[in-house]
Amino acid sequence: MPVRLTPAVKALMIACFALFLVQQTADQFMGGNVQGWLGLVPSGFINGFRLWQLFTYPFMHGDVMHLFLNLLMLAFIGGEIEARWGTKRFLKYYFFCSSAAGVLYLLMQVLIWGQLNTPMVGASGAIYGLLMAYGLMFGERVLLFMLLFPMKAKYFVWILMGLELMTSVFSGRGGLSSIAHLGGMIAGFLYLWGRTLSELAKKRKLAGGPPKGKKRRKPSQHLKLIINNEQGLPESSEDDAEEGRDPKTWH
Repeated sequence: MPVRLTPAVKALMIACFALFLVQQTADQFMGGNVQGWLGLVPSGFINGFRLWQLFTYPFMHGDVMHLFLNLLMLAFIGGEIEARWGTKRFLKYYFFCSSAAGVLYLLMQVLIWGQLNTPMVGASGAIYGLLMAYGLMFGERVLLFMLLFPMKAKYFVWILMGLELMTSVFSGRGGLSSIAHLGGMIAGFLYLWGRTLSELAKKRKLAGGPPKGKKRRKPSQHLKLIINNEQGLPESSEDDAEEGRDPKTWH
């Protein structure tokens, strides 16, 4: 699968890498607490009113492998989505998914586990949201599951979601990160569904009622997933046309 580094994807990758270097250098060698200030710490967010943590925690990462895997997935799938949607919409979706994952993490820590000083770091919530969008937009594309097994994107996403759900249920406190990942995926699904409903409502309003003397057409049994590019591209991409795929539908 070709890598397409679009403007927002490049900016996010550079920011994550640069802040990782600052975080690790300051915290490990200079006695700093960058992770405590920019990571999502429930006690700091709630009691210390560090509200910015909900937006800065995706730029923090626990170790090199955590950073590498997130940036790898961002590079592989983020560029395709940004190219289809445009930079503005891509960033809105990215931070919506990461924020939703962060809110779910806070709720679970406060209401169930009570570990208020355990920070959450990493862009995984946003990345899982991007995976949901990618699976819906490019469902017939082939991805490498576990970097080894070729699989269509639409199956890859649902299997990944199932694995995260199992981890959340059977891993106790260790599954809290998986719950956050699921939060990013579910938030992405709801975002796209809500946008689809909004666009359909706008189209019906602009179209108005049917001309006199003509019967009103029956509504479709399925809700089409309309993913328009904000820069004016048609609803179905050239890739879709070449591969002969039908628009995705919600069943």
